[in-house]
Amino acid sequence: MNAKKLILTILLIAGNTDLIGTEALAATTAGNLYVYSIEETPTLNVDVSKTLMQQFLDGESVDGLTPSSDNTVRYVSPKDVNTTFEHNLVTGDIRFHRDFALYMGDFKPELPSTEEALKAAEVFLEENKLLPANPSELKIAHIGGLRATTVINGQQAGPVIDKLITLTYSREINGLPVIGPGSKMILDIGEKGEVMGLIRHWRELSPKVREISPEEIYSLDEAQRLAKLQISKEFGEKATFELLGSQTAYFDNNGRLLQPVYAFQTKIFLPDGQTQAFEYVSVIPVLKKSPEQLNLTKLDPNALRAIKSGDTMLPDGIPRKPD
Repeated sequence: MNAKKLILTILLIAGNTDLIGTEALAATTAGNLYVYSIEETPTLNVDVSKTLMQQFLDGESVDGLTPSSDNTVRYVSPKDVNTTFEHNLVTGDIRFHRDFALYMGDFKPELPSTEEALKAAEVFLEENKLLPANPSELKIAHIGGLRATTVINGQQAGPVIDKLITLTYSREINGLPVIGPGSKMILDIGEKGEVMGLIRHWRELSPKVREISPEEIYSLDEAQRLAKLQISKEFGEKATFELLGSQTAYFDNNGRLLQPVYAFQTKIFLPDGQTQAFEYVSVIPVLKKSPEQLNLTKLDPNALRAIKSGDTMLPDGIPRKPD
């Protein structure tokens, strides 16, 4: 099984692209495990949002830009609803999409090679001061893209055109992946390496680290029993499952900490005889006394279909290309 694919599946539990195979990975707690603290992000103001928007959406007006009740500044261009910008003043999260109008229809962009796309993303993050404080933590986790089918004479299906390359980055600490809703960056690369869209959700780690003693952790067998209980609670006692793989990782819950977890990827079979078997990731804290709730949500069939198509970032109705 490809561990990076497992990482991406769990990233998408909380809302971002791929499914793992069926070869099992043995979860292990070999080596030292830690609880990491997250640096507190300084509260920003709308002037920072205006500067960022001008930086990423040159030509769009920043007049009237104000934060909403959740401290997020949002903008949708009056000229193109696909040109958007979001900036969270508390977390520092950034999300933008540039004008996609040129890419519609039968336009075939001159996309870079994978290597060139990765270089373009690196240059963009560096020039815009978006790289992590420790760049070695940023790891490419998935390479996908956007594929569209054209229509001839309004009826007949035309050629399939690759529109964008999508690069998804996750975090790695001491050789272990960080999963969950945080610690990710996603970039869409278009014509000649232009960055067409960005999601950046990244907070820095504090030097404050606590090493975990062996007495504090669940064994793998204990964690598997807890995963079975979690599945029964989610889907009923009569539900059965097949264990496809497991992985030790850290979990970024958008909270104050990163804590180690066991992630069990399973296939769920419901007893109703009607629901098709679907994949579910059971995440169990490594620590017997978890310092922070994980607040997990399950991967339902609709979520899995979204993962398979990968259409989580771009205009409605345009499927992403499969791997």
